[in-house]
Amino acid sequence: MTAPLTDSVRRRLADAGCVAAPCDVYVGDGARFYDDLVGPDRSEIREVLEVARRRGPAVLDLAAGSGRLTLPLLRAGKEVTALDLSPDMLARLRAALPIAVSCELVIGDMCDLDLGRSFDLIVLGATSITLLERPDRRRLFTAVRRHLGAGGSFLLSIAGTAASVSLRASTDREITVGPTVYLQSQQVEAAHRIVNWMPLPLPPAPGPARVLTTRLQLVDEATVADELRDAGFLPPDVLPVRSSGVAPGEGMVLLHARPDTEARDDA
Repeated sequence: MTAPLTDSVRRRLADAGCVAAPCDVYVGDGARFYDDLVGPDRSEIREVLEVARRRGPAVLDLAAGSGRLTLPLLRAGKEVTALDLSPDMLARLRAALPIAVSCELVIGDMCDLDLGRSFDLIVLGATSITLLERPDRRRLFTAVRRHLGAGGSFLLSIAGTAASVSLRASTDREITVGPTVYLQSQQVEAAHRIVNWMPLPLPPAPGPARVLTTRLQLVDEATVADELRDAGFLPPDVLPVRSSGVAPGEGMVLLHARPDTEARDDA
């Protein structure tokens, strides 16, 4: 579902006499933009591979997108199942797979996992946990626990301390993605933030002006750790991620959680 526009984007469109043409950032042309936006970011890949090398071969990559983690895991010799809700994102992953490399691609909701098998490691990268509201996070964690084999574990990324501060401020800035300059507009509202990307300059009035959108939850490391314990996991290990320009763990951390074998199955 397409997320709403920020007040700042609405004002700019109104001043220019343009009409918005909103598009979910994970669908259609949005998928291509998102791939260009996050694809070059190498954050967390090294740390995910370090954990994966100590686990068995079967890996489930949730919210896999165009394969930012899937492809490195495959190159490391893992047997990867890549799941994403967006067929457009998985189409980009399919196109990027090397010839003769096997990877199962599954279109589906990660909160409703029912794959009929277990995994040695389940990964949720790119802080994609923020796509989910609290009830859906609980469903996800319960489903993940059901899909972990003996000795399996769950690895997910969340913003670090410095990044968490910036994510809680409404901001506008211009960024360049490929050959195009975009206005990136973030509006914080209670427990979530709306993020828009709008190509600049705006078209002649009345437009339409394409606006890529998403809505993300504001959730921190401590909250996710508590929810994991409530869902039947042991307290997670916190692994700092090395990010450019900040100290390790300031931009992102990984939570590495193992099931509590003494917890009830319906935890």
